[in-house]
Amino acid sequence: MEPLQPQVPIVIISMSRWDGEFSSASWSLAKTFAKNGPVYYVDYPFTWLDLWRERHMDRIKKRKNALFFSKDFVNSIPGEDPNLKSITPPAMFPINWLSPGAIYENLLRRNNSKLQDCIKKALRQDGHKSCILLNSFNPIYLQELSADFPAEFFVYQSRDNIRALEPYLQKHGSYLEIRCIQNADFSIATSLQLTKDLTAISGKEVQYFPNAADIALFETAYNSILQIPKDILDIPHPIIGYTGNICHRLDYEIIQRVATEHPEKSIVLVGPRNHYGHTDIDLDAIPNLYFTGPKSIKDLPAYLQHFDVLILPFLCNELTKSIYPLKINEYLASGKPVVSTPFSEDILLFKDVVYLADSSSEFSQNISVALQENTPGKAEARNKVAASNSWDARVARFWDLISKFSKQKS
Repeated sequence: MEPLQPQVPIVIISMSRWDGEFSSASWSLAKTFAKNGPVYYVDYPFTWLDLWRERHMDRIKKRKNALFFSKDFVNSIPGEDPNLKSITPPAMFPINWLSPGAIYENLLRRNNSKLQDCIKKALRQDGHKSCILLNSFNPIYLQELSADFPAEFFVYQSRDNIRALEPYLQKHGSYLEIRCIQNADFSIATSLQLTKDLTAISGKEVQYFPNAADIALFETAYNSILQIPKDILDIPHPIIGYTGNICHRLDYEIIQRVATEHPEKSIVLVGPRNHYGHTDIDLDAIPNLYFTGPKSIKDLPAYLQHFDVLILPFLCNELTKSIYPLKINEYLASGKPVVSTPFSEDILLFKDVVYLADSSSEFSQNISVALQENTPGKAEARNKVAASNSWDARVARFWDLISKFSKQKS
């Protein structure tokens, strides 16, 4: 059996939709794969309950024909490579509320069958006889493939410790993820801790496959002059910046302390606000803390260029110790100084170019140190580290793994 070439269609399913509020590893991989061959990015399926709750939202309205009638379910994506298409599956049964057991398994099979049929139909209408299926951290669907599904390879990717996420995902996701790994031809995980944990739990070796960055995009913050975004135009410098989901991963006590001890500086958080219920701190009452809301990934380099120091104030807990943060290489590509907590083995790999702080007081102190020590030479060193962690390099690694396991299958 010859190693598969990049022209074999890649079908990617994940928990992120292509038009979601913030960038994801699965979407970045999809765009990179599409440089060399056809890619189908499958929307995280809406359930009938989702359709009722969100019936007035634009994301439902624009997918109406696909969700209700299984029409117009394959589409090119505006502004993206012609090789990259989206697939919108029909609405699924809402089954997460059920307990594990025969009823859940029966409805799970039905959902999986509907999803597989949709993907097969998409491949057939474009004349493809086979594909590589990459389940990028969506163990709620496609834990195994039917005998007639035309997959040359089934690859599972874990991107978070699902056993430490919210109860909704833990309920079925924790054991379904192991089922994915055991049924896949091979599996990959984005952090050192995840790789070790999932290998031990599943009894099947999981490959290390860390996150990366769109270096060509983010290094424009280092080597080009970008217009300052209007919503930060009047915010006083120095600016301490963060980009990403404002959620359960962040240590809000650190953010509060930094704001209190650096009243002459501004803290700007760029991303969707999902912190409600995860902190008792009234963030809106902090006078030098600003929120911009979510931004397109294409807009982020301009924010990074006009920030003075970047932060990764993650909690250090069971969830974050399994994280290789998507944004670390985006930050470093900009050349700006970065202050972070030592939340995982993976972030420790960057200790030579990142200021790591074991406590909130040290984190606050490192803000000043990072600003004082910033030089063109240090900025260049940070940019060079990021350059070795591009999505192009990760895709090359993926094809190396396909080649390796292709030989094993033969």
